[in-house]
Amino acid sequence: MTFMRMPLMGLPEWKEAVDCLQEDGSNVVILWTGGAFASKRFPITWDYNREHKNVKHDFVRELINYAHEKKIRVLLGFTPFGYDGVNQYAIEHPELKARKADGKPVDSFGIHCWGWSLCPSQKASRDFMLEYAREMAFEFYPNADGLLIESSDYNVCRCAECKEHFYEREFEFVRQISNEVWERKADATVVVFPHYFSGKKVNQGSDIEAKAASQPFDPRWTLVFTPHSAQIDGDLLKQARSSIYWNEGPSRGTPWSMKDGAKTAKRYGLAGYVPSLEPWSYVVTHEEFGESQLTGKRLKPFGLNWLRDGEMPLRDLLVRVQRAGYREFARNPDLKDEEFRRKLAVEFFGSEAKVGSVEDLLFLQRTVFEGRSWLSASPLVEPGLFQLKAAREKWDAQRLRGYKKRLEAIREIETKYQGASGKTEKEMQAIAAFISARWKGKEIAR
Repeated sequence: MTFMRMPLMGLPEWKEAVDCLQEDGSNVVILWTGGAFASKRFPITWDYNREHKNVKHDFVRELINYAHEKKIRVLLGFTPFGYDGVNQYAIEHPELKARKADGKPVDSFGIHCWGWSLCPSQKASRDFMLEYAREMAFEFYPNADGLLIESSDYNVCRCAECKEHFYEREFEFVRQISNEVWERKADATVVVFPHYFSGKKVNQGSDIEAKAASQPFDPRWTLVFTPHSAQIDGDLLKQARSSIYWNEGPSRGTPWSMKDGAKTAKRYGLAGYVPSLEPWSYVVTHEEFGESQLTGKRLKPFGLNWLRDGEMPLRDLLVRVQRAGYREFARNPDLKDEEFRRKLAVEFFGSEAKVGSVEDLLFLQRTVFEGRSWLSASPLVEPGLFQLKAAREKWDAQRLRGYKKRLEAIREIETKYQGASGKTEKEMQAIAAFISARWKGKEIAR
């Protein structure tokens, strides 16, 4: 969970989120805390995030203790030399910016937190990175259970010293901070990406491709593998004491996305499945992911525009469907689809579920989450976005007909559950009515 991109949730909301994770059987949560704690040494790292509740009233140490009471371990996440908080350091020290192959500084880049990656070959960058990580892990949150160190995968430095050795330079920091964590807590979990060891291409097919390093692997590290930049490596896997698999299923997919993730973890013998759950609520300051219509606006978690600002989103009906998918398929990746539907029926509608209710619920979830970006829900939730994307991407008549059919089905659900007495049915009707109201007086042209 990218904690730093959820500025509106305070301690009460985060405790409730932990309750949800416990209900789902989770035993570890990764909180990206870079950029979301009020560093005393480097205030520039959180100046962009002043509205964040944890920057205003530091509560993560208390939250970690609460998670421990629920038997959930907490790892602190950050990216060395880049991304949230860290990329702000170049505002005060532009001489440390990473460089392109032509020697010019890299472009600004980010999600919520826009800045510049740092050059890890420069001593001042390394000194800053170590001090910042130490402050977070040893001074602010020493009760955490370890770290997740997310390798840089965009805007990596191409200066003469980094060039083909970027991950070797970054590895020096990873090796040192890992050793310091284990000196203080021998059983700490330190999760790293395979980019330091595999020697393979990173971000293949993207604008920026980097070659991984081939450093010696310490079996105390836990490896994380992802579909987009860290493919599963069987040789490395044999060396690690533990390993996890990540995908974006809960954030951008359906329950079957979690099934795919859990089955992948099981097939390769990984120890865990830790996917991405990202209810962002920041104000967008730059155009991100091509969604210019959101610049200057506050995001709603998962793009669910019916949520109130600051509302803890994990109990929203459609998010609960995602959580059910994670819970059931993580417990049993081979769970049959019909059995999953039966479990959904009991959980959401009780033992007397009406025929078609589960399919209506899954249809709503799929319609809102499938095709959503990291910032917004499906274009069907917001006609303005729909028109923007349809024009920009030149959607053909077949695709438009598909969306038109879905909108008609949403309107049918609104009517079907009008006056329903069951809690889930009422929530389904309210969501369908919300989307229908957005389209009042508008139609999808075929």
